[in-house]
Amino acid sequence: MKLLTQGDDFGFTRGVTLGIIDSIDKGILRNTGMFTNMPSSEFAASFIKDRPQACFGIDFNIVSGKPVADPKLIPHLVDENGEFIRSGVRTRNPEYQSEEGRRKMYPADECYIEMKAQYDRFLELVGKKPGYLHAHSIMPEPYLETILKLSEETGIPFSMKIMKDMELGQIPLQMGAKVFDPVAQLNKDTIHQVLDNQKYLLDKEVSCYICHPGYVDAELLGLTTLSLERAKDAQMYMSEEIKKWVEDNNVELITYYDLYKIKENRE
Repeated sequence: MKLLTQGDDFGFTRGVTLGIIDSIDKGILRNTGMFTNMPSSEFAASFIKDRPQACFGIDFNIVSGKPVADPKLIPHLVDENGEFIRSGVRTRNPEYQSEEGRRKMYPADECYIEMKAQYDRFLELVGKKPGYLHAHSIMPEPYLETILKLSEETGIPFSMKIMKDMELGQIPLQMGAKVFDPVAQLNKDTIHQVLDNQKYLLDKEVSCYICHPGYVDAELLGLTTLSLERAKDAQMYMSEEIKKWVEDNNVELITYYDLYKIKENRE
């Protein structure tokens, strides 16, 4: 069985970045998407060239931190301080409950301006194209449509689309759902979440597992409520128990580059 392991939010903070790098160097993580709008983005980019075993994509972030584009060009996406409006604020807005409202809150032209700027920032920081395009947090229609548009323009696959097209095996969403309560995050047992549900991964020729590894720092606590469980996800990716499971089941760890080749061979 081939397994695509993915850890999101590379470059979110220095702690998250270092947790992801350790999950690659000391564990089974092979794919991660970078935030290019955060202060730690340049720090994160400095690790990429020395890790050919991993695929580095881009996670388009329009809910945390400052934008890459001029805030004046994307007034619907930012607050009075020029920072992205947080996802929790968005989802509590009654307008968000309808497609019409979401399209009003996230104008397509503004989504494109910012997300293209984030893509260009990746090229500037890394010196090459990202390995894949990925969505982050809430997913209003114009946001997803912009990723598809950028995928068509650049030739870089959108992760959600290629996973759907190839019908990858994965643990059911409700079993691997994010946890936002801090006590629940501390009690999360990601290692056994994988082991107890391994049939969903092993039953397919190609499967994927996506989570949010990272180390927790003070900066992270001020940016998101999805914080403490990142340490548990990093622990899982680096655990001897999980590495033994990979070895015992002859699991081949793959990147998106490998996935593209598999897709081409199928076609």
